[in-house]
Amino acid sequence: MLEAAFILHSSFVEKVLRVMLNEVVRRIRRNHALEHATVTLMLERGVSPPIGGYSTPGGFFIVGSLPTDELAQIVAEALDRLNAGQRDLAVSPHCGTNMATGALITGLLTRAVALRGRMSRRKRLPLVIAAVVVGGLLSKPIGSAIQRRYTTLADMDGLEVVGISKAWPGERPRLHRVSTRIPAAD
Repeated sequence: MLEAAFILHSSFVEKVLRVMLNEVVRRIRRNHALEHATVTLMLERGVSPPIGGYSTPGGFFIVGSLPTDELAQIVAEALDRLNAGQRDLAVSPHCGTNMATGALITGLLTRAVALRGRMSRRKRLPLVIAAVVVGGLLSKPIGSAIQRRYTTLADMDGLEVVGISKAWPGERPRLHRVSTRIPAAD
C-alpha cells in the first residue's frame, strides 16, 4: 500500500516538474527571440559593436554601448514587430546556436576523416580542410533551423517588458538588464 502511494506520488511530482521545466524553457525561448529582435534593430540603427545578448527566464542582458532610454525604444519596437508577425526577427545569423552547430558539424566531419586510417596524414589534410569548410557553410542554415524549432519562440504570448536597468555604470552603459514577464491568465 505504501509502495503504491510512493509510486503515485513520485509520478505526480515528475509530471509537475516536467510542466515547470517546460514553462521555464518557453520563457527563455521567448526572451531569446526578443533579444535577437532587439540586437537586429540595434544593428539597423548603427549601434557600434560589440553587441550581444544572453537570455534568462526573467528577461535578457544586452551588451552594447547605448543610453538606456534608446535601448527601451528599440526593445519596444522589437516587441511590437514580433507581435505584428515579423517572426524572422527571432532568428539571428549571429546567434551562438549557429557557432555551436558549425563546431559540431565540423567536429563530426573531421572525426570521420581522421578515422580513415588507411590514408596518410598528408592525403587526409584536404579532406579535413573540406570538412571545416562544409561545417562553416552548413552552420547558418542548420543553426537557423535549430533556432526556429528549439532555441527561440517568436510567439510572445502577451510577454511584457517590465523594466530595463543598467548593469554597467555610465551614461552609455555597456550592459543592460531587460526584465520581462508573461501576465497570468485570468
